[in-house]
Amino acid sequence: MKEIYDKAIQPMLPKTFDENEWCVIAITILVIICIYYITQKSRILLWTEIIGISLLNLQLTTLGDYFLAMPPYDFYDTVDRNSGELMDIFLQNIVYPGMVLFIMHFYKKRTTNKVVFILISSLILSALESISVYFFHLFTFKSWENYYSIIFYIFVMTSNVVFYEVFKSIISNRIARNSM
Repeated sequence: MKEIYDKAIQPMLPKTFDENEWCVIAITILVIICIYYITQKSRILLWTEIIGISLLNLQLTTLGDYFLAMPPYDFYDTVDRNSGELMDIFLQNIVYPGMVLFIMHFYKKRTTNKVVFILISSLILSALESISVYFFHLFTFKSWENYYSIIFYIFVMTSNVVFYEVFKSIISNRIARNSM
């Protein structure tokens, strides 16, 4: 049993339970509350849009972390280790997709200028990442620079806006065909 713990479980656990783990727990709870609000109390996105946006961002965060945080690039480490750990599961599966879903809620609700939306949301996501880096040591940047995050989030938010617009068009066309 100790052998299983040492080989399988121990490498996934935090080295020390400190501010970065508390940060992950706090932002996970906050994002879950935000997701609850936009899906139950103030839903303007269709369930198909919510699921589509969530799956897109689950894929983007998984691929992004895989390519950017692993060799050969190895730009940064998350939480305490240079490989995945338990808290990464919450970040990749709840926090990242949930935060973008929350932002896309406001895209559908109020956005008239897509470029301004993409730039502002990219700056917000970069600012939140900077707070998590400098105050809670959630990431350890190796060769990653803050402005890379802005560029990355511009790509992510552009992808989300394009995905949403195409997805919405497909759904609208199907609804129109079915109502004839």
